[in-house]
Amino acid sequence: MWSTLVYADDLVLDNVEVSAEADTPLNVVSTEQLLKVPGAGNDPLRAIESLPGVVFSKGGEAKPAIRGSSPDDNAYYIDLTPVGYLFHTDGSSILNDNVIESFTFIPGAFGAEYNNATGGVIDTRTRSPYYDQSQAIIDMSLLRAGFLVETPVSDDQAFYFTARQSLFQFYIENIIDSDEFEFTTLPEFYDYQGKYEVRLNATDTLSLQVIGARDKAAVLFTDDSAVVSQDPGKSGGFGFEQYFNSQGLQWDAFYSNGLTQSINLSQLEQKFQFFVGSGNYINAKVNDYRLRSRFSYALNYRHELQWGLEFSERHLAAMGRFEGPPCDEFKSDCRFVEGTEIIEAEDHPVIYETNAFLSDNWDVNENWTLTPGVLLSYNDYTENAYVEPKLNSRWMFLPDWWLTQGYGRYHSLPENFGQYAKEFGNPELNEPKATHYVTGLEHQMTPTLLWKIEAYYKTFADIPIARPSKSPLYDSLSDEQYNALPRYTNDAEGDAWGLELFVNKQLSQRWYGWASVAWSRTRRENTLTNEDFRYAYDQPVIVNLVANYQWDDDWQLGFKWRVQSGQLVTPIDDVVVDSNNPDLYNPIYGEPYSERLPVYHRLDVRADRTYRFARWEMDLYIEVLNLYAQRNVIDYNYDNADYSERNDVLDLPFIPSFGIRARL
Repeated sequence: MWSTLVYADDLVLDNVEVSAEADTPLNVVSTEQLLKVPGAGNDPLRAIESLPGVVFSKGGEAKPAIRGSSPDDNAYYIDLTPVGYLFHTDGSSILNDNVIESFTFIPGAFGAEYNNATGGVIDTRTRSPYYDQSQAIIDMSLLRAGFLVETPVSDDQAFYFTARQSLFQFYIENIIDSDEFEFTTLPEFYDYQGKYEVRLNATDTLSLQVIGARDKAAVLFTDDSAVVSQDPGKSGGFGFEQYFNSQGLQWDAFYSNGLTQSINLSQLEQKFQFFVGSGNYINAKVNDYRLRSRFSYALNYRHELQWGLEFSERHLAAMGRFEGPPCDEFKSDCRFVEGTEIIEAEDHPVIYETNAFLSDNWDVNENWTLTPGVLLSYNDYTENAYVEPKLNSRWMFLPDWWLTQGYGRYHSLPENFGQYAKEFGNPELNEPKATHYVTGLEHQMTPTLLWKIEAYYKTFADIPIARPSKSPLYDSLSDEQYNALPRYTNDAEGDAWGLELFVNKQLSQRWYGWASVAWSRTRRENTLTNEDFRYAYDQPVIVNLVANYQWDDDWQLGFKWRVQSGQLVTPIDDVVVDSNNPDLYNPIYGEPYSERLPVYHRLDVRADRTYRFARWEMDLYIEVLNLYAQRNVIDYNYDNADYSERNDVLDLPFIPSFGIRARL
């Protein structure tokens, strides 16, 4: 219902770290390599799909689901500055690859320095502006266009600023021609990032970072469309607009005694507007004020302490009207015609949250590193306090052989704060919780080849779920008694387990690449209805092959092939005529997520060409998505008022694309 804050601060497979450095260990995929993954369009977040344990949710705002967790269970970090959201309506991220320094992906058992996540962590670090040169970059593809300007201001000051705008709004109506709806607001987005940095002295740096984005779209359904005939409450269409603007002031310092610090003071403004049908709307605004700090200090040659404090004050202002039933990610159908009450309310909560962490990088001996840690958290809205231990171990038991282990307890306040709001949700909800167990074996076979196998187990508790439909569980209650029940409760739980193989070859003999194979299971249980089922993102087998060949100094050629088990859906077993409306049919659903879609596989290819001129250079990349035009089914769509016709919803067809980047 509501979209609220996603905090972004740090982008490691327990751990694949994505680094910008040229000489990196083999369990690291470089930033440059990740950005050139075919099919990703230079988008670092889309490229992590080629790493083990990651699937992306379907739909426009695609997000990564990591090791059986929900896409909303992840934490995203961009330095220490918070952001409002990470993904645009077309599924691309707000991150501009021109300013990324490093990128760390941690799929589980992450350290105490990260909070507000039960899934995985994606930690992105932006680079400093160049002090020795000026540059301008013009970047354009079929989907978006952007620019970057960068220049030193003096010997100790420099800045860059980059902005991007979507382009598909100019031609989408020529591609999508439907009798079911028309656009009343064409889908579009923009985003921007900037950093102004001052070197106060040889050891201290002060930087001001700005980040922002906006997305909007709206459609109007025709009166005879399947959407309206199946749910008349959606007559009038739907639309949304969301934006955020974030500013962070950060002081980084290194002291002569070895102490390092990063202190960030930030302000985030975010607004979200949404309407559906006639008279249903949500207007929400968030102002977030936050202090984040991280410190590290080497006590001696065996112990390096890390600690930090985070304090936030969030002012939320929300008002809306909603006549539909409460919804959650497990509910197959959330039709407005099934609503039993009309909620019209506004709320202005102020939420204070404190997080403090301490960890010790302990070199037990020259072959074994142990990192114990603890995170202390308190949220005054839920009135819950947490003491969450973490432990990570890396032991080289033979030359070039490592045993890795990880453990941690976690909690998070979900992205959908509407579940916790008065009237619309249940302010008595607790935060969902998770416990992670990870163990791995790693072997470097040659200076350029490494393999790693990793097993994990995760448990989930206190997952918020919507109040079940009145029938059959609450048939004995009157409508008034039923509506008095909490709209959301913490009555779901689950677990996930899996085994992953990752093989990485660094650049040698002109090529590099990696392969991953993942086997997994993930399960959820609704303890109110006693339903026990596999989760929507239970895709037992996922295989990725990525390779890139350096043809010469100017040409690179690459491919990515992915095959995965089909996604789970809940089938419709039958329909019945509504007792109050003979023109309305009510679907009868089968067991949750009991039908699996066909196996998904796709080959993407990419060619990069660099042109060098006297005073500037140009990069051209050409991508072909789904080279052999596989018809991948990602969902089913039911036509007609009586759901009598089921059609396949297909993923991308054969699509050629290109992009140009000029550096001036």
